[in-house]
Amino acid sequence: MKRILTIGGSDPFAGGGIQTDLKTFEDFGLFGLSALTSIGVLDTNGRFILESIPSELFERQLASIDQMTTLDGIKIGLLNSSEAIMVVRDFIKAKQNIPIILDPVLAFKETESVINQLYISQLIEELFPLVTMITPNLAEAALLSGQALPSSLIEMIHLAKELTASGAKKIVIKGGTRMAGEQAVDLLYSVDHHEVFSQKKVDTPTVNGAGCAFSSAITANLVLGSDVSKAVAESKQFVAHCISNGVLMNDHTGSVWSGGIQKGGTINEN
Repeated sequence: MKRILTIGGSDPFAGGGIQTDLKTFEDFGLFGLSALTSIGVLDTNGRFILESIPSELFERQLASIDQMTTLDGIKIGLLNSSEAIMVVRDFIKAKQNIPIILDPVLAFKETESVINQLYISQLIEELFPLVTMITPNLAEAALLSGQALPSSLIEMIHLAKELTASGAKKIVIKGGTRMAGEQAVDLLYSVDHHEVFSQKKVDTPTVNGAGCAFSSAITANLVLGSDVSKAVAESKQFVAHCISNGVLMNDHTGSVWSGGIQKGGTINEN
Protein backbone atom coordinates (compact mmCIF):
# COMPACT_ATOMS: atom_id res chain seq x y z
CA MET A 1 0.00 0.00 0.00
CA LYS A 2 1.45 3.33 -1.07
CA ARG A 3 1.53 6.06 1.58
CA ILE A 4 1.03 9.74 0.87
CA LEU A 5 1.31 12.64 3.32
CA THR A 6 -0.68 15.86 3.35
CA ILE A 7 0.75 18.83 5.22
CA GLY A 8 -1.76 21.62 5.71
CA GLY A 9 -4.58 23.21 7.65
CA SER A 10 -7.76 21.71 9.04
CA ASP A 11 -11.05 22.86 7.51
CA PRO A 12 -13.96 21.93 9.83
CA PHE A 13 -16.35 22.09 6.87
CA ALA A 14 -14.21 19.55 4.95
CA GLY A 15 -14.23 21.67 1.82
CA GLY A 16 -10.49 22.16 1.67
CA GLY A 17 -7.43 21.44 3.74
CA ILE A 18 -6.31 18.06 4.96
CA GLN A 19 -9.88 16.72 5.07
CA THR A 20 -10.27 17.00 1.30
CA ASP A 21 -6.71 15.76 0.73
CA LEU A 22 -7.26 12.62 2.78
CA LYS A 23 -10.59 11.87 1.06
CA THR A 24 -8.91 12.34 -2.33
CA PHE A 25 -6.09 9.96 -1.44
CA GLU A 26 -8.67 7.35 -0.43
CA ASP A 27 -10.47 7.85 -3.75
CA PHE A 28 -7.24 6.96 -5.54
CA GLY A 29 -6.61 3.90 -3.39
CA LEU A 30 -3.77 5.43 -1.40
CA PHE A 31 -3.22 5.49 2.36
CA GLY A 32 -3.17 9.08 3.58
CA LEU A 33 -1.26 10.50 6.52
CA SER A 34 -1.44 14.08 7.78
CA ALA A 35 0.44 16.77 9.68
CA LEU A 36 -1.53 19.84 10.78
CA THR A 37 -0.17 23.37 10.45
CA SER A 38 -3.30 25.25 11.49
CA ILE A 39 -6.96 24.93 12.44
CA GLY A 40 -9.76 26.96 10.91
CA VAL A 41 -12.81 28.10 12.89
CA LEU A 42 -15.61 30.66 12.68
CA ASP A 43 -15.34 33.49 15.22
CA THR A 44 -18.34 34.97 17.03
CA ASN A 45 -19.02 37.23 14.04
CA GLY A 46 -19.06 34.32 11.61
CA ARG A 47 -15.71 35.15 10.07
CA PHE A 48 -13.36 32.30 9.17
CA ILE A 49 -10.04 32.57 11.03
CA LEU A 50 -6.94 30.41 11.23
CA GLU A 51 -4.97 29.50 14.32
CA SER A 52 -1.47 28.13 13.73
CA ILE A 53 -0.22 24.98 15.45
CA PRO A 54 2.91 25.75 17.53
CA SER A 55 5.96 25.07 15.37
CA GLU A 56 7.45 22.60 17.86
CA LEU A 57 4.29 20.50 17.82
CA PHE A 58 4.13 20.68 14.03
CA GLU A 59 7.74 19.54 13.80
CA ARG A 60 7.03 16.65 16.19
CA GLN A 61 4.18 15.47 13.94
CA LEU A 62 6.58 15.18 11.00
CA ALA A 63 9.26 13.53 13.13
CA SER A 64 6.68 10.98 14.30
CA ILE A 65 5.79 10.13 10.70
CA ASP A 66 9.46 9.74 9.81
CA GLN A 67 9.94 7.46 12.80
CA MET A 68 6.95 5.27 11.94
CA THR A 69 6.98 4.81 8.15
CA THR A 70 8.26 5.81 4.72
CA LEU A 71 6.39 7.94 2.19
CA ASP A 72 5.66 7.63 -1.53
CA GLY A 73 4.51 11.22 -2.01
CA ILE A 74 3.85 14.51 -0.23
CA LYS A 75 1.25 17.23 -0.83
CA ILE A 76 1.92 20.56 0.92
CA GLY A 77 -0.95 22.99 1.41
CA LEU A 78 -1.46 25.87 3.82
CA LEU A 79 1.60 26.44 6.03
CA ASN A 80 0.41 29.73 7.55
CA SER A 81 3.69 30.76 9.21
CA SER A 82 7.32 31.36 8.37
CA GLU A 83 8.31 28.86 11.06
CA ALA A 84 6.28 26.13 9.36
CA ILE A 85 7.98 26.85 6.02
CA MET A 86 11.39 26.23 7.55
CA VAL A 87 10.24 23.03 9.26
CA VAL A 88 8.88 21.72 5.95
CA ARG A 89 12.07 22.69 4.14
CA ASP A 90 14.15 20.58 6.49
CA PHE A 91 11.66 17.70 6.30
CA ILE A 92 11.56 17.42 2.49
CA LYS A 93 15.28 17.90 1.86
CA ALA A 94 15.87 14.18 2.37
CA LYS A 95 12.85 13.15 0.27
CA GLN A 96 13.81 14.33 -3.20
CA ASN A 97 13.15 10.90 -4.74
CA ILE A 98 9.34 11.10 -4.38
CA PRO A 99 6.71 13.46 -5.85
CA ILE A 100 6.28 16.58 -3.72
CA ILE A 101 3.53 18.99 -4.73
CA LEU A 102 3.29 22.46 -3.19
CA ASP A 103 -0.10 24.15 -3.31
CA PRO A 104 1.01 27.63 -2.19
CA VAL A 105 -2.13 28.64 -0.33
CA LEU A 106 -1.94 32.30 0.65
CA ALA A 107 -4.49 32.92 3.41
CA PHE A 108 -3.12 36.07 4.99
CA LYS A 109 -4.57 37.60 8.11
CA GLU A 110 -5.14 41.36 8.22
CA THR A 111 -1.60 42.34 9.05
CA GLU A 112 1.27 44.36 7.67
CA SER A 113 2.09 43.68 4.04
CA VAL A 114 5.79 43.36 4.86
CA ILE A 115 4.99 40.21 6.87
CA ASN A 116 3.03 38.81 3.93
CA GLN A 117 5.93 39.53 1.58
CA LEU A 118 8.36 37.77 3.91
CA TYR A 119 6.14 34.69 3.85
CA ILE A 120 5.98 34.75 0.04
CA SER A 121 9.74 35.22 -0.24
CA GLN A 122 10.38 32.26 2.04
CA LEU A 123 7.99 30.05 0.09
CA ILE A 124 9.85 30.89 -3.11
CA GLU A 125 13.40 30.71 -1.79
CA GLU A 126 13.11 27.78 0.60
CA LEU A 127 10.53 25.47 -0.99
CA PHE A 128 10.30 26.10 -4.75
CA PRO A 129 13.70 24.46 -5.48
CA LEU A 130 12.79 21.35 -3.44
CA VAL A 131 9.35 20.48 -4.81
CA THR A 132 8.29 18.68 -7.98
CA MET A 133 5.54 21.11 -8.86
CA ILE A 134 3.65 24.13 -7.55
CA THR A 135 -0.10 24.54 -8.12
CA PRO A 136 -1.19 28.15 -7.45
CA ASN A 137 -4.55 29.53 -8.46
CA LEU A 138 -4.67 32.76 -10.48
CA ALA A 139 -4.63 35.05 -7.45
CA GLU A 140 -1.79 33.15 -5.79
CA ALA A 141 0.25 33.11 -9.00
CA ALA A 142 -0.14 36.89 -9.24
CA LEU A 143 0.94 37.42 -5.62
CA LEU A 144 3.89 35.04 -5.95
CA SER A 145 5.14 36.73 -9.11
CA GLY A 146 4.33 40.29 -8.08
CA GLN A 147 2.26 40.74 -11.24
CA ALA A 148 -1.33 41.77 -11.93
CA LEU A 149 -4.11 39.18 -11.87
CA PRO A 150 -4.14 37.55 -15.32
CA SER A 151 -7.23 37.82 -17.52
CA SER A 152 -6.07 35.73 -20.49
CA LEU A 153 -4.10 32.61 -21.31
CA ILE A 154 -1.21 34.71 -22.62
CA GLU A 155 -1.00 36.48 -19.26
CA MET A 156 -1.15 33.12 -17.45
CA ILE A 157 1.82 31.92 -19.49
CA HIS A 158 3.70 35.10 -18.63
CA LEU A 159 3.09 34.51 -14.92
CA ALA A 160 4.25 30.91 -15.26
CA LYS A 161 7.50 32.10 -16.87
CA GLU A 162 8.05 34.48 -13.96
CA LEU A 163 7.52 31.67 -11.43
CA THR A 164 9.87 29.37 -13.33
CA ALA A 165 12.52 32.08 -13.15
CA SER A 166 11.93 32.09 -9.37
CA GLY A 167 12.94 28.42 -9.14
CA ALA A 168 9.76 26.45 -9.75
CA LYS A 169 10.41 23.33 -11.85
CA LYS A 170 6.87 22.65 -12.99
CA ILE A 171 3.77 24.79 -12.51
CA VAL A 172 0.05 24.24 -12.80
CA ILE A 173 -1.84 27.53 -12.65
CA LYS A 174 -5.43 26.78 -11.73
CA GLY A 175 -7.68 29.11 -13.69
CA GLY A 176 -10.88 27.73 -12.19
CA THR A 177 -13.91 29.98 -12.72
CA ARG A 178 -12.00 33.27 -12.46
CA MET A 179 -11.30 33.51 -16.18
CA ALA A 180 -14.07 34.80 -18.44
CA GLY A 181 -15.84 32.33 -20.70
CA GLU A 182 -17.55 28.99 -20.41
CA GLN A 183 -14.37 26.94 -19.98
CA ALA A 184 -12.33 26.41 -16.82
CA VAL A 185 -8.76 26.70 -18.08
CA ASP A 186 -5.65 25.39 -16.33
CA LEU A 187 -2.07 25.74 -17.52
CA LEU A 188 0.75 23.20 -17.08
CA TYR A 189 4.10 24.91 -17.61
CA SER A 190 7.79 24.07 -17.48
CA VAL A 191 10.81 25.58 -19.21
CA ASP A 192 10.54 23.26 -22.22
CA HIS A 193 6.81 22.55 -22.36
CA HIS A 194 3.39 24.00 -21.76
CA GLU A 195 -0.06 22.50 -22.11
CA VAL A 196 -3.57 23.86 -21.65
CA PHE A 197 -6.42 21.89 -20.07
CA SER A 198 -10.01 23.07 -20.54
CA GLN A 199 -13.32 21.80 -19.25
CA LYS A 200 -16.79 23.31 -19.19
CA LYS A 201 -17.48 25.24 -16.01
CA VAL A 202 -19.93 23.65 -13.59
CA ASP A 203 -22.69 26.03 -12.43
CA THR A 204 -22.90 25.15 -8.73
CA PRO A 205 -21.80 26.74 -5.44
CA THR A 206 -20.21 23.49 -4.24
CA VAL A 207 -16.68 24.57 -5.14
CA ASN A 208 -14.99 24.93 -1.73
CA GLY A 209 -11.94 22.70 -1.76
CA ALA A 210 -11.70 22.35 -5.54
CA GLY A 211 -8.13 23.65 -5.57
CA CYS A 212 -7.09 21.33 -2.74
CA ALA A 213 -8.72 18.34 -4.44
CA PHE A 214 -6.99 19.17 -7.72
CA SER A 215 -3.54 19.39 -6.15
CA SER A 216 -3.96 16.27 -4.03
CA ALA A 217 -5.30 14.33 -7.03
CA ILE A 218 -2.23 15.37 -9.06
CA THR A 219 -0.02 14.14 -6.23
CA ALA A 220 -1.92 10.86 -6.06
CA ASN A 221 -1.69 10.31 -9.81
CA LEU A 222 2.07 10.96 -9.79
CA VAL A 223 2.53 8.51 -6.91
CA LEU A 224 0.60 5.92 -8.95
CA GLY A 225 3.03 6.36 -11.84
CA SER A 226 1.25 8.71 -14.26
CA ASP A 227 3.33 11.15 -16.24
CA VAL A 228 2.76 14.81 -15.46
CA SER A 229 0.43 15.57 -18.37
CA LYS A 230 -1.80 12.56 -17.68
CA ALA A 231 -1.79 13.30 -13.95
CA VAL A 232 -3.09 16.84 -14.56
CA ALA A 233 -5.69 15.75 -17.12
CA GLU A 234 -7.11 12.99 -14.93
CA SER A 235 -7.09 15.24 -11.86
CA LYS A 236 -9.01 17.96 -13.67
CA GLN A 237 -11.67 15.45 -14.67
CA PHE A 238 -11.80 14.15 -11.09
CA VAL A 239 -12.30 17.65 -9.67
CA ALA A 240 -15.11 18.43 -12.13
CA HIS A 241 -16.88 15.33 -10.82
CA CYS A 242 -16.28 16.40 -7.20
CA ILE A 243 -17.77 19.84 -7.88
CA SER A 244 -20.83 18.34 -9.58
CA ASN A 245 -21.27 15.89 -6.71
CA GLY A 246 -20.57 18.45 -3.95
CA VAL A 247 -22.47 18.94 -0.71
CA LEU A 248 -24.23 22.20 0.22
CA MET A 249 -23.35 23.58 3.67
CA ASN A 250 -26.10 26.25 3.49
CA ASP A 251 -28.06 28.11 0.83
CA HIS A 252 -25.06 29.72 -0.85
CA THR A 253 -21.94 27.64 -0.32
CA GLY A 254 -20.83 24.05 -0.36
CA SER A 255 -17.90 21.65 -0.46
CA VAL A 256 -16.57 19.33 -3.14
CA TRP A 257 -17.11 15.59 -2.68
CA SER A 258 -16.38 12.64 -4.93
CA GLY A 259 -19.22 10.49 -3.68
CA GLY A 260 -16.68 7.83 -2.72
CA ILE A 261 -15.65 7.13 -6.30
CA GLN A 262 -12.59 4.92 -6.68
CA LYS A 263 -9.89 5.38 -9.30
CA GLY A 264 -10.93 3.35 -12.29
CA GLY A 265 -14.62 3.98 -11.60
CA THR A 266 -16.91 6.10 -13.71
CA ILE A 267 -16.45 9.87 -13.59
CA ASN A 268 -19.14 12.02 -15.13
CA GLU A 269 -17.61 14.45 -17.62
CA ASN A 270 -19.04 17.94 -17.94
